[in-house]
Amino acid sequence: MDFRPSRMAVVAKNIEAFIKEFFDQNPLSQVGIITIKDGLAHCLTELGGSPDSHIRALMSKLECSGDSSLQNALDLAHGYLNQIPSYGHREVLILYSALSTCDPGDIMDTIQKCKTSKIRCSVVGLSAEIFICKHLCLETGGSYSVALDEPHFKELLLEHAPPPPAIAEYAIANLIKMGFPQRAAEGVISICSCHKEAKFGGGYTCPRCKARVCELPTECRICGLTLISSPHLARSYHHLFPVTPFNEVSASLLNNLHGRLSKTCFGCKQSLSSPGNKASLSVSCPKCKQYFCLDCDIYIHENLHNCPGCESFRHSKSINATKE
Repeated sequence: MDFRPSRMAVVAKNIEAFIKEFFDQNPLSQVGIITIKDGLAHCLTELGGSPDSHIRALMSKLECSGDSSLQNALDLAHGYLNQIPSYGHREVLILYSALSTCDPGDIMDTIQKCKTSKIRCSVVGLSAEIFICKHLCLETGGSYSVALDEPHFKELLLEHAPPPPAIAEYAIANLIKMGFPQRAAEGVISICSCHKEAKFGGGYTCPRCKARVCELPTECRICGLTLISSPHLARSYHHLFPVTPFNEVSASLLNNLHGRLSKTCFGCKQSLSSPGNKASLSVSCPKCKQYFCLDCDIYIHENLHNCPGCESFRHSKSINATKE
């Protein structure tokens, strides 16, 4: 089964969904898009943190023709990612539809160069499995998969949105200077440092050099300071300290506890008993010992990233300390 109406249309639509999901989970990260056509690699967008600019470029300039050169694409990606500081992840995600690669040199040397630079390469194929793609992923620590149809392709693509676990020997801690700019007044005309033109209202003011930028997160074009907002920092924080996996509670244990504890989920307050007053499958937090249904378990770990039981215990503890 091939992709309808065309592979190009399916890829463009799902890359748009991937970019939005990626920046939702990694608001401080940057993305660049490279296209391969006619045996050459072309930079469609530079590394940046604006999902809208990537999507606009994707929809207006995405084309395909001629041979594919995996080596040229890796060389171009290596040139961009090699400048990333040691505390950042260097990743390449390749969406590959060709059945071969037409390279100007030895691609094995390029693969070793990526491995030496600690660039993690992953490939999602749209045709058959190819040896060189599998070898690339094995050498650099990435993953290789081949999509069966459009839903499967989207699933494989979105699996790369969450950040991979950091390898201890590569994860070097560094202090990074960041600025938290204020929203500019709506009725003010100022020169935007991003687009080099006058704009009316909105935007943000760099706290260091007072230059105006249109959106966050970004890097100030004048002084080079990384500009973010506090929600961006908070949304990146939960990947470093994920919620501890909950423990499964057996039905027999829950039945024994029901006489002493509440029979409702701590999150949604729905009953943990199925029809017939039989205990259904549930889980408990190993820290606060509160019980949750499976729906709340999934929501807490995939969306909320905080345990309601632990947070309420911390909140009541702070209130008691204030009263004392």
